[in-house]
Amino acid sequence: MIRKAQLIFKFAYLRLAKKYANSAKDYDNASVDYDSFFSKTMGKYSLEMIDKIHFEKDQQILELACGTGFITENVAKKMQGQGAVTTVDQSAGMLELARRKLEGYENIKLDMRQGNMMQLLKSIPDNSFDNAVCGWAICYVNPVEFLKEIYRVLKPDGRIGIIETRSDSEQVLMEAFDEVLAKDPSLLERYIKIALPSNSDVLKNWFIKGGLQPVECWEGEEVLPYYDSEGAIEWVQRSGASAGFLDVINRDRLQEVLDKVKAIIDRDMDNGKNFKLSHTYVAGVARKQTGSGSV
Repeated sequence: MIRKAQLIFKFAYLRLAKKYANSAKDYDNASVDYDSFFSKTMGKYSLEMIDKIHFEKDQQILELACGTGFITENVAKKMQGQGAVTTVDQSAGMLELARRKLEGYENIKLDMRQGNMMQLLKSIPDNSFDNAVCGWAICYVNPVEFLKEIYRVLKPDGRIGIIETRSDSEQVLMEAFDEVLAKDPSLLERYIKIALPSNSDVLKNWFIKGGLQPVECWEGEEVLPYYDSEGAIEWVQRSGASAGFLDVINRDRLQEVLDKVKAIIDRDMDNGKNFKLSHTYVAGVARKQTGSGSV
């Protein structure tokens, strides 16, 4: 109980001191392996999401947090290589890979920027885009405020597609990580608040509070082909699934933390605890109703 209280106090101190974690660093580190790990495994669910949006040639499309351009390239294909796409991402490493993927789409007007997606949104005039998409990143902002901005910049009847990690994802790792921090709060150097939805109803409510009309919301789970602590550690580091979480700790002690997480998982497995590593998600599409006013 004392350790838990110390951890809570440390989080509160870091938040008040505005010592925030930077997820861009973790995504830079994961960018080389991101497609071969995360996109290869979870990309099919992103494609399922964008299939529910009416992308057509000559549309104006906005993508927030484009990452390596996996979604961007598939949207470009749906637009038959014609139209305009504006993207933004905080990670220079991710954005460089996205630029390479889009090099062959000469008839699409591309505006690819490095920066903060909320800052970009607030700079965009009302009713600017036919459709928008945000993959695996709404958790890093205030979801309702983000969707209010999306509502504002969408044209009437425009759609927004969202896919995001669910709060119970990689639970075996998160429980071990929490235990390590609870035992040694001195490991914490930065604060991060990540708004992961617990189920698809949470996303639906975010849409509604943002002024958007939900079209469809759903959720799912991908059981990952890793069966021990070493595989789990490799997944979260190389897939980008740990982005933001790793930057809260002292970087000089990263290997120490990972070793302790591994030891906790091994201990639990030795004690008969079932090992299951899965990435869970929620996804949804909403629209700006025709004739809607501002919210």
